Amino acid sequence: MPSQKSESRNSESKMSQYPRVSQVSKPTKGSRATSPVFSNLMERMREMPTKIKEAPPRQFGKFGAAMVAGGVGFGWVAFPYILSFAISKMVNLAPGGEIHDIWKDIPQSLDFNIWIWNVTNPMEVQNGGKAVLQEVGPYRYIEWKKKVDLIDNPADDEITYSSLNTWYFQKDRSYPLTGDEIVTIPHLPLMSMLLVAEQDFPPAMMTVLNAAIPRIYGKLDSVFMQIKAKDLLFDGYPIDCTSRDLIGRTVCVAVKANSKPLVKNGRNKYLFSVLGTKNATPEDVRITVKKGTVNTYDIGKVVKVNGNPMNSVWKDECNVLDGTDATIFPPYRSADNVSIVAYATDICRSIRGTYIGEGSYNGVRGHQYAVDLGDMSSNPKDVCYCIKKCYKKGTVDLTKCQGAPLVGTLPHFYLADESYLDGVIGMKPDREKHQITFIMEPITGVPLLARKRFQFNVDMHPIRFVNVTKNIRPTLFPILWVEEALDLGPELMGFLQARLLTNLTLVDIVKWTLIVVGAGIGIMGIVKHQMEKEQRKKHERGASVSPAPSNASQERLVGQSAFRSDSEFSFKSSEMLMDPARLTGASKTTPPPLIPHPHIPTPPQVFTLERSLQERLSPEVEGIPPVEVPPSRLSVVTSVTPVEESAPAAGAQPGSKPASGKSKK
Repeated sequence: MPSQKSESRNSESKMSQYPRVSQVSKPTKGSRATSPVFSNLMERMREMPTKIKEAPPRQFGKFGAAMVAGGVGFGWVAFPYILSFAISKMVNLAPGGEIHDIWKDIPQSLDFNIWIWNVTNPMEVQNGGKAVLQEVGPYRYIEWKKKVDLIDNPADDEITYSSLNTWYFQKDRSYPLTGDEIVTIPHLPLMSMLLVAEQDFPPAMMTVLNAAIPRIYGKLDSVFMQIKAKDLLFDGYPIDCTSRDLIGRTVCVAVKANSKPLVKNGRNKYLFSVLGTKNATPEDVRITVKKGTVNTYDIGKVVKVNGNPMNSVWKDECNVLDGTDATIFPPYRSADNVSIVAYATDICRSIRGTYIGEGSYNGVRGHQYAVDLGDMSSNPKDVCYCIKKCYKKGTVDLTKCQGAPLVGTLPHFYLADESYLDGVIGMKPDREKHQITFIMEPITGVPLLARKRFQFNVDMHPIRFVNVTKNIRPTLFPILWVEEALDLGPELMGFLQARLLTNLTLVDIVKWTLIVVGAGIGIMGIVKHQMEKEQRKKHERGASVSPAPSNASQERLVGQSAFRSDSEFSFKSSEMLMDPARLTGASKTTPPPLIPHPHIPTPPQVFTLERSLQERLSPEVEGIPPVEVPPSRLSVVTSVTPVEESAPAAGAQPGSKPASGKSKK
């Protein structure tokens, strides 16, 4: 029976090691099973504060330095290299790529605004007076830009195209202007014919031209015309060349050959307008640019115009093609790149944007640039832009480029020579309203905001043998000015955010978090090291200045023992140790032997004090085991200076009570 009971108890004890089915905790509703990996991770996280607290300062320093180095290395070394590789794969004009499709057909419209200069005193100007001008506008349009007739040349990493611009009038945004307003401006068809003839015809032909003017334009009493705004801009002003007069037909042939703004409107009839010939019509200029698949920094760079590697409009080095096509720019712009160059097809030359500082658009930081037109009258680098004459500062001669005798400036003669501004009344140059400026995202080279502003003028002056011009005061006479405005829309901003800006923000967060946290951990290590250093100094100072026990303390210690001697003793700075093992394991009647200091004699009082301490710490009570005394309490640091006393009785053992103990008591 006993064996069966023991076996049953053993089996029960074994079974108790395994929980019963009813004892297994089931997951409650809303709870989830915890995997060993998750439990291990949580346990490590709980232990983390203790490990951090117990870690030595040197580990803090190493870990903090590693985090700072990691942040610096990732943010300023590794990531720029990765980003450069990624952008080089993204920013190119290879057919089928996202950038190619956006560059080819910009997925948003631009704002195109026009202001016309209305002459309020035409007859005074005809007789030599100064023009008083009134700014009429803006006439607001939206402009869609695309590139057509693309030809890809993979061997040379080039692509060739023609530009096509389409404008749509915005009646609501232009209100109260409708385009039917009558404005007075210089007679552009007449002045174009006269200025071209002045440069190309011999003097004898100018006399013939003077006689042909009434046959073509009717009787004129001034060099000004009244025209509807919409006819001037797009619809066209009629020119009748049906005259069978030899002189009239000859002049019309010359006009047609030297005037691009003419559109045929029947047999020997034409329409003259500023933009009508360009609207929804591919330009006759073919541009060849680099795609940037071989070298990212070449993206959009103009290398040919109409198949020629040099221009033919200007002189010498001004015909060198420089810059991009102004619709795309190379990535990685820095503030050190003080200028940016673009080739403008509408003025047939390169223009240079100068860095003027930081700018921002919709919270995205960029570099801001401003453009001026140079000074062909004094700057040796710009002299090659002179054609028949050198105009003054802030101008560009468009005669050969536009096929019409026009002179370009910034609106209101901003940054142009003061003499042009003094030649008319009513202009107020303003940098914010009239400069050419744009903000570019420096890493991708994407224009965030752009304001392209340009004013078209005609050089009015007396022309020999032409009666209608003989009293005109020489003036650079403004006709109109335009503004082409780009504000990057939500679609393109979303593309930029998704491809670049979000990653840049994330990298900034990671690198600065690593640096700040690493620096914080390093500072914690330094603080902890200093605190431990101060604690060590305090312990050292306490050990060095600890006072010796006073005589009164010694007497109280002796009085608490069972022994009191008439002789006195004092403690010195020597060391006497009692063996803890032997003390606790020794007989209660026989005190454990001391381990004497090798250089200090042991007086009998010390043995007596030792036995008394043992008896007080481990009293002889039946049934109660002796107290296990910690070793630290058995180390008595003492120095004894023996005093004179009588010699112990013969045969007495060290540590035995003297015979006079009872009488003393």
